[in-house]
Amino acid sequence: MKESIREKNLRLVLIGLCLLIVLGGFVYSSASSEQADVPEQSIHAEVLSAGNGERNPVIAVAKMVQDQPVLIIYELDRSNQYYFKVLHSVSLKKTVKKVGITKEENGIWVQLDNKQWVLFSDSLEVLQEEKEAPSRLISSQQPFEYDEQDQMIGISLRGNKDLIELDLSDRKAEPVEVHPLSVDESLWLVVFQEDLVLAQG
Repeated sequence: MKESIREKNLRLVLIGLCLLIVLGGFVYSSASSEQADVPEQSIHAEVLSAGNGERNPVIAVAKMVQDQPVLIIYELDRSNQYYFKVLHSVSLKKTVKKVGITKEENGIWVQLDNKQWVLFSDSLEVLQEEKEAPSRLISSQQPFEYDEQDQMIGISLRGNKDLIELDLSDRKAEPVEVHPLSVDESLWLVVFQEDLVLAQG
């Protein structure tokens, strides 16, 4: 039986629709697999107080310890090769998405999921909870540029015209966060996807 022009056009339209659906599914699956390949940052840090000649730096670190999310306050002992001395620690029920600090209340804000922010004191007692990001949230993070070829971090501070450079040639991973650990900006905390290190400026 001979196919009419109308039937032929309908057949071509149906074939075109099938091809579009298959192509759309392929693009969607490849995009979602690319997102799944990017690991979520498992360590976050904030500097609670920078060090100077008389005072050690104090930092808050959220990380996984044996598959358990924890929030830890460390003091970096200058007299003992910047040994990470645990001052306080607390186990969390959910993994941490973001950490920030607030100077007014001297506390640490932790985002546990999209609608759960918890304010901890500097001794890690829960002070309050919010459903949205607090307006008074600040960070000790500094903007930086990373030269992947030379494995160097470049930090340009507002008050300083000179570029501070940190050598990361012994590290293969790309840094995620950079925080000043000393008042004179000679010591820095560099946070990677799953690790953190100290670097001299």
